[in-house]
Amino acid sequence: MATARSENTSATEFRSDIEAAAFPTREYIGAMALEMARLARDEGDPRLAGMLEQVAGVAGHPPA
Repeated sequence: MATARSENTSATEFRSDIEAAAFPTREYIGAMALEMARLARDEGDPRLAGMLEQVAGVAGHPPA
């Protein structure tokens, strides 16, 4: 019984780690989108730059 309980606790902790890792991933995506927006703007594509900036804005907020 103790083994089943510790496995269950480990699974819960693992899920918490995954959830905690979700937001840093979104921060990374946002940062990369801003960098790609800068590159697009430098290449003369303001429409693509604007879309990437919108992606960065969405990535900067926790998922709904």
